[in-house]
Amino acid sequence: MKRTIQLCLTFLILLLLSFFLPQAAAAKQATITDLRWTSRNDGDPPFVRIAMDLTKAVHAEAAIDEEGKNFEVILKNTDMGNAKSQYDMDNRAIDFATISEKDGDTYLDVALTKAQTMDNIRVFALRPDAKLQKPHRLVVDIPIGAKKPSTKPAAAATPAATTKKTTTKTTAKNSTTTSDKAPAAQKVTVSADAKRVLKGKIICIDPGHGGTDVGAIGRLGGKEIYEKNITLSIALPLRDMLTSAGAKVVMTRSTDKDVYGPWADADPELQARCDVANEAHADAFISIHIDSFSNGSVDGTTAYYNAKSSKDLLLAQMMHQATMSGLAIPDRGVKSNDFYVNVNTTMPSVLMEMGFITNPHRLQMLTSTWGPKTIAKSLFNGLVNYFSAI
Repeated sequence: MKRTIQLCLTFLILLLLSFFLPQAAAAKQATITDLRWTSRNDGDPPFVRIAMDLTKAVHAEAAIDEEGKNFEVILKNTDMGNAKSQYDMDNRAIDFATISEKDGDTYLDVALTKAQTMDNIRVFALRPDAKLQKPHRLVVDIPIGAKKPSTKPAAAATPAATTKKTTTKTTAKNSTTTSDKAPAAQKVTVSADAKRVLKGKIICIDPGHGGTDVGAIGRLGGKEIYEKNITLSIALPLRDMLTSAGAKVVMTRSTDKDVYGPWADADPELQARCDVANEAHADAFISIHIDSFSNGSVDGTTAYYNAKSSKDLLLAQMMHQATMSGLAIPDRGVKSNDFYVNVNTTMPSVLMEMGFITNPHRLQMLTSTWGPKTIAKSLFNGLVNYFSAI
C-alpha cells in the first residue's frame, strides 16, 4: 500500500512539474509588445528610429554583414509577440525590416538602402518610466544620408571594419552617446571647516544638458560654444572639492552623454537625472546651467528653487549668496519655480544659472581656464554655508 501511495505521489509531482515548469520557463521569456518606427530630422544626419517595447530587460546583440547592407539584432530569450513579420520603412535608409523567431530568440533583420557600418548605427536601451508609463525599450537608430562635413582637419584614414558585433542590455540605467571615460577625481586643498561640515554628506551634481542635447549656444571667435560643455567644466572641479572635503558625490553625468538616452524627450531625460539623486538618497541636488537671451548685453546669475520644503529655499539662498560673494556678476535673484528637477527630487535642490552664454564678456570667462574653477569654488562655498546652517 505504501509503495502504491509513493508511486502515486511521484506521478502527481511529475505531473505538476510538467505543468508548472514550462510556465516558469515561459515567465523568463521577454515579449515584444510593440514595434514602431519613425523618421527623425533632429539629428545630424537625420535617422530612422526603430523602437521595440518589451515586457522585461533583455540581452541583445547586433551585427552587420561585410557589404554593410544587412543589419541584424538578436534579442535573446525573447518572443516576437504581436509584432508583424515585415515592416516597410523609410526607403531613404531602409528597404524593409523583418521579425522572426528561432530557438527562443527573436531576430530583427533590416535590409539597408545604402551600405552602413556599425559605427554609424546606434543600438541602446531605455529603462521603464513609471510616470510616463513607458516599458523597457530597445532602440535602433539608422542614419539617413551622410553627416554634415566637419570644419576640423580630417584625421588619418584607418581601414574600416567589415563586420563588427556589439552587445547591449536593456538593464543599463544610463544610456550614453559616448564611451569616453570620466576624468578621475583630483585631490584639492580645502579648509578644515569644510571637511567638518561636508564629511559624509551625499551631494548630487547635475551638469545641465549633455550628449545629443547641447543646451544653449554661444559664439566665440566664429565657433559655437555649447552649454553642455561649460556645465561639465564647472561640475568636475566642484566634484573634486567636495570629495576632497569628505563628501560622497554622485554625478548625473561625468562625460558628454545623455542620462536617459539619445534624443530623448525632456521629461524622461530630466526624470533620469532626478532618479540618480533620489536613488542615492542625496542630501542636496545641484543642477548647473548657463542662461541665454536674444539681447547679448544681458547677464547675471539666478538661483531657482521649488518651495517643497524650507530647506530648498535655504539651499538656494546660501548658493546665491556665495555666488555673489565669489563672482563679479549681476544679481538676478533667488526665484521660486516649478522646474522639473526641483519638483521631482526628494531632497533640497537648486538650479543655478551661472551667467549668460550669449553675453560675450561672460562667455570669455566661462571658457577660460580659471572661470569654471572659480564658479565651482563659489558653489562649493555655498554648500559649506548651507550644511553649516541646517
